[in-house]
Amino acid sequence: MSETVLYPIALIASIVIIWKAGDAFVDSACAISYRLGVPRVIIGLTIVSFATTSPEFVTSVWSSLLGNVELAYGNAVGSCIVNVGIILGLAAIIASISVEKERIFEGGAMLGMAGLVTILAWGGLGQIGGAILFSVMIVFQILVVRRESKRRVKNEGLSVSLRNPVLLFIFGALGVVVGSRLLVYSGVGISSSLGIPEAVIGFTLVAFGTSIPELTTAIISSLKKVPEISLGNIIGANILNLSWVLGAAAMINPISKVEGLLLSNLTMFAIMVALLIFMFARRKLHRLEGAGLLGIYLAYLVGLALI
Repeated sequence: MSETVLYPIALIASIVIIWKAGDAFVDSACAISYRLGVPRVIIGLTIVSFATTSPEFVTSVWSSLLGNVELAYGNAVGSCIVNVGIILGLAAIIASISVEKERIFEGGAMLGMAGLVTILAWGGLGQIGGAILFSVMIVFQILVVRRESKRRVKNEGLSVSLRNPVLLFIFGALGVVVGSRLLVYSGVGISSSLGIPEAVIGFTLVAFGTSIPELTTAIISSLKKVPEISLGNIIGANILNLSWVLGAAAMINPISKVEGLLLSNLTMFAIMVALLIFMFARRKLHRLEGAGLLGIYLAYLVGLALI
């Protein structure tokens, strides 16, 4: 079978796999959080975020191992922009998202990570910088888990087995990861023939492809009226993209010159600032705020096209 036929088939198959797996993924995450008496948001910030950023991790680490450092960097930073601009923007348009005060703190941590990455990457992100980012991730996770564990909700009289939700969660996560990898394979195969620079592919196509798990989780969460999972997941995923994903890639292979780095870093910072302003001002993300975030992403694409 020729590649011109294989890539479109793989693209369609990946979307179907991701959507079905994502549905199971969100349902199981809600079931686990309820049965353990853990707030849904901690599931979004930890378990779901690690699972949904695993495609970015695998893609960036593999790219770094192969010496494609621009793709590794573009994937991590581009995914952050996609997560806020497209994914959270669409989720807010579908259903309003309430913002707890803790999310503002975590949003500030996300913005701080973006600033740290911008500073470290200005002269080239080396192995020491990667180790710093990775260490920050560990500290952040410890602080969040400790804080949220104090807010544990007791479900009186509930003694239901976790076996089925956990199995569903594992299969859903695996399906989302496999589907997203298939999407990246097909998407890069189609676009690379157009001669698009490696970094631009990383900031856009690969970033979008590896962010499909977050997109699926956010949209399904909004449709199922549990949008707090989408907000927690996006904030957690962005922190992990800039610490776990980018840190590991830089420790493997130092990242130096990246085409479109300045525009992408500034856009990442700007869209996160806009999100924090929306979160703080009204404590809820409505359709208008969602449309604003989506507009920033579209402007970013125009800017990339003009470079």
